[in-house]
Amino acid sequence: MYITLSQIPDRDGFQGQVVLNVDKINGFREVAYKDIGGNSQKDEAGYVGTYTEVLMRGCNVVVTEPMGSLLRMIQPS
Repeated sequence: MYITLSQIPDRDGFQGQVVLNVDKINGFREVAYKDIGGNSQKDEAGYVGTYTEVLMRGCNVVVTEPMGSLLRMIQPS
């Protein structure tokens, strides 16, 4: 089974999509956005901005979907 996810925007603002084979995913990791000084970036409400790393053998893919959404996508029906 394959799922389509949105990548985080690059420096030019381009936000591409990636299609992943669910059988090749080893796990997920939630990571906070950091500024140049290494401090977590917060939004206007004071919440830390996060993104999700999809961990696979040989590569990691950075996506915007939260871990809960990813788990619901890959769970068998």
